[in-house]
Amino acid sequence: MVATGSGDKTLRLWDVSVGISRHVSSGHGQEVPQVKCSPNGKLIASCCMDSTIRLWDAETGAYLKTLSGHSSSVSGLAFSPQGNQIASGGFDDTVRLWHVDTGACQRILIGHTVWVQSITYSPQGDQVASASLDETVRLWNATTGEHCGTLKGHTDGVVSVAYSPDGSLIATGSKDFTIRLWSAGTMACINTLIGHHGWVHDVMFSPGGNQLATACDETVCLWSVVKGACSFLLFGHTATVRRVGYSPKGDLLASGSDDTTVRLWHVASGQCQAVVQNFQGEVYGVAWIPSTDANYLVTGCQDGSVVKWQVIEEEEQYHVHPCWIATNGSLNVAGASIQDVRGLTPSNDRLLKQRVIVREPEDRLSGVNDSFTSQSSESSDGMELDSACITDFLDEQQDDEEIDHRTVDRKASGKRYHPYRRIA
Repeated sequence: MVATGSGDKTLRLWDVSVGISRHVSSGHGQEVPQVKCSPNGKLIASCCMDSTIRLWDAETGAYLKTLSGHSSSVSGLAFSPQGNQIASGGFDDTVRLWHVDTGACQRILIGHTVWVQSITYSPQGDQVASASLDETVRLWNATTGEHCGTLKGHTDGVVSVAYSPDGSLIATGSKDFTIRLWSAGTMACINTLIGHHGWVHDVMFSPGGNQLATACDETVCLWSVVKGACSFLLFGHTATVRRVGYSPKGDLLASGSDDTTVRLWHVASGQCQAVVQNFQGEVYGVAWIPSTDANYLVTGCQDGSVVKWQVIEEEEQYHVHPCWIATNGSLNVAGASIQDVRGLTPSNDRLLKQRVIVREPEDRLSGVNDSFTSQSSESSDGMELDSACITDFLDEQQDDEEIDHRTVDRKASGKRYHPYRRIA
């Protein structure tokens, strides 16, 4: 990849193998508790403690628009299955429905008495379910905003909610340490799953609907929906796990934690396949981008960053590479390559030729540590661009921009971990 700074006040990260601009723009200024991808994979939505929602182009990372209206922090959001609407919930105790194209707030749904922690759509898109610390989950008509019913039974605040893929079940996770399965039709509780020893921060059904992943304390649990029993208890995180997400094919599960890492798990075996390390804060949001040809993951972090990653399987090993990073206008680059770069303006092309030193690639890093902390990285068949040159180039073109290296490693880093801190 190659980085460019321009007089139009933008920084761009280019995928030189295909000539695509990975645009990097200003991220949120505060914590990002959740990120979601549109059903067609073209948009990313991120909510923030600054009371806003931002929309991004999933391919380029370009900032598109901000949805403003909540009077306090936004803690949950979801795209409708049709992709034309976003539902959000926040600390102002409301649920809001937004038009994706215009960014306009269509409806404000009032009924919860304490803040809304999580929100989701039914697979058909006709209903919205909102989980609140008032110990209830409310169901709403996604078109009219009418209140359709309330799920009651938890003995403490409800912090996560999800529909099964066929729409017949609703799963909820609570501060009472339990997961409940509800009939979406009758709204009756049909099973209570017990085993966690803390808040159940996230629940998610597998794409096939036969498995439920839950995040609590320092563990991830994979449950058999039919048996109501835990199939795998996944250990490895060293602090509270905030978010889980199945890959589109359902073979991988990603988990984000307060230990500043994301882990990738093989669902069939329960084995950890890779660890993405060195985030600059707790990882609150994890979502996969729907794709038929590749695995892409999006993360939201305490430091306000939104990052798109590509997950590549090579010889039964998984490697995770950042595509773009949006965080308060700073650009994070570990290395770059020049190979038939297309799309540059004449000005940028001239500046690159004048100021960037191109040299032959060094030996490829060996072993399982595919680390972006090295000063340079290699592209197949191309020349290599020294990352120090990129730093100098960007420093001259854009003041106060900081290069921050990210590490992808299959082993834990042993760095200082953040203590448990409720963001709810």
